[in-house]
Amino acid sequence: MKIKTKEIIVEMNSPENVGREVDDIIKKVKKGKPVKPTEKIVVENLDILRKILTPERMRLLHAIKKYKPESILELSELLERDRRNVIKDLNYLEGLGLIEISKKKTKKLIKIPSVKFDEVVVRVPI
Repeated sequence: MKIKTKEIIVEMNSPENVGREVDDIIKKVKKGKPVKPTEKIVVENLDILRKILTPERMRLLHAIKKYKPESILELSELLERDRRNVIKDLNYLEGLGLIEISKKKTKKLIKIPSVKFDEVVVRVPI
């Protein structure tokens, strides 16, 4: 039995092609045709992709998924990284929709990161 995974696609594509894809989706919606929702991040070139998915950010994603830390402090200690740098990377990843940060109120506000996906799929056209 195959386990279903939730994935996000990171794809290289030109702005023109993305515009055409959006136009096609709008046409389908107007005609009442179903449109399959996809979670996708589109970048213009490999340099931008490398800036988004840095080794440290990938390490963060992996650690969150594997260890399920109960706070950002716990995550930064686990990775032996400065908490401020971890927060910057988490905010960036949250802005891209790769993670969620929930808040838990105790004596102080605790922020708990979680990964929304099981897999990041990178598509690079040849």
